[in-house]
Amino acid sequence: MEKKKLTWWKIIGILVLLPFIIMYFIFKYIYKFYKSEKFNKKQKILISAAVFVGICLLGVISSITRGPELESVSIDNIELYKGESKKIDFNITPDDANIDSYTFKDYDHEIISFEDNKLTALKSGTTEVVCELADAHSNKIKSNTFKVTVNLTEEQIAEENAKAAEKAAKEAEEAAKKAAEEQKKLEEKRNTISTSEATSIKQYCKDIIDSILKAPSTAEYPGGWLDPLEGWNMTKNNNLVTVSSYVDAQNSFGAQIRSEFIIQIQMQDDGTGKATYVQFDGEVISGTYQ
Repeated sequence: MEKKKLTWWKIIGILVLLPFIIMYFIFKYIYKFYKSEKFNKKQKILISAAVFVGICLLGVISSITRGPELESVSIDNIELYKGESKKIDFNITPDDANIDSYTFKDYDHEIISFEDNKLTALKSGTTEVVCELADAHSNKIKSNTFKVTVNLTEEQIAEENAKAAEKAAKEAEEAAKKAAEEQKKLEEKRNTISTSEATSIKQYCKDIIDSILKAPSTAEYPGGWLDPLEGWNMTKNNNLVTVSSYVDAQNSFGAQIRSEFIIQIQMQDDGTGKATYVQFDGEVISGTYQ
């Protein structure tokens, strides 16, 4: 036969109904006691009085063992070295009050840590702490805000200085390596022409030559759909771009002739540039060839 398993809702139902079941049986036996003929009326009164006194005594004993209610608590400022541990001393009023639980709050977890009431220093620095306590009467009270200062020994200071120097050297090495890589990339950029850059340079040169031509609307430059840069020779040396190509266009007599040209452009690292030399059909239009 398969055993029935207790589900969560059954457990919750039992816990909710349990106090009522207990109260039912208590009142049931009280009722039976007073209806019973085994005891006379005087005996019943004496037994009831004894039970009442016993309950009162239990209450008094419980109150005495719990002690008086906690009125105030203070904790002195604490100084210790990194790695040290110290138990917290509570200055409570009244001094015979019983502390049931306590929680430390609002402190820097990187500087200190708590395990029960044992404080451990983790890192140099100062942090403020507040402790919330509960006494045996379930009354909650907060302590004063006290400071915990963690210092370093001379040996620890020397060790941290060594670590800091090592970290600084490593960061400087990484920075130098990164700067060298960026410089290398910059040098490559200053001496190579990307496809997008070549396309922009081609259009820039065409605009310059169009401004020189007698009939720019008749101009035909090299380069087709499959290879737009065909017939365009470009070199780049330390951001100086030299372009040589040709154009077929009508002259002032209406004849379609081919003219060769050379243009030098001084580029900037941001990708902008300006023509410093223009030669058209063997004639220097502007600038000096470099």
